[in-house]
Amino acid sequence: MILKLANISNGLAFPHDDVCHFQSQFGHHAKYGYFRIDSMPYSAIIHLLQGNEIEIIDATAKDKPLTDAFRYGIPTWCLVINRTMKYDWKNIRVCEWQTKEMINASKVHEGYMHSIRKLVNLYGNTIEPITIGNQVKLTCHRLFQYDDRMNNGIVYGY
Repeated sequence: MILKLANISNGLAFPHDDVCHFQSQFGHHAKYGYFRIDSMPYSAIIHLLQGNEIEIIDATAKDKPLTDAFRYGIPTWCLVINRTMKYDWKNIRVCEWQTKEMINASKVHEGYMHSIRKLVNLYGNTIEPITIGNQVKLTCHRLFQYDDRMNNGIVYGY
């Protein structure tokens, strides 16, 4: 069973079951270690711990294969989850584009890891290391013609 998560705000235009919030701008300067601790709903983590998959949906106005949130935030999040579950996270590649900076940024999330460990204690850990393409699928809609900069709650087109 796959849980579809729309990345706020461009992913919301596509069919989804829940939402997450990985901001592309955090990838530019490793702000908050590439993602905030409230970026992924705990229900999605529980879903993964139960052996299921998640799909994260986002969109970009450009013709690039991945949004910056997908290039930086999601891989770092996967590294943090693997580290939490005590996998050899320094030697596991969560994606082809993983960098040393992502590995180092994952150390910022000690408090978040403590919360995830509580979920692992409750739901168990029957899964292999989390990687993009296996348990985590990414769907990026290219040339999406809406601007994700919000102004008074309205999303403006180009």
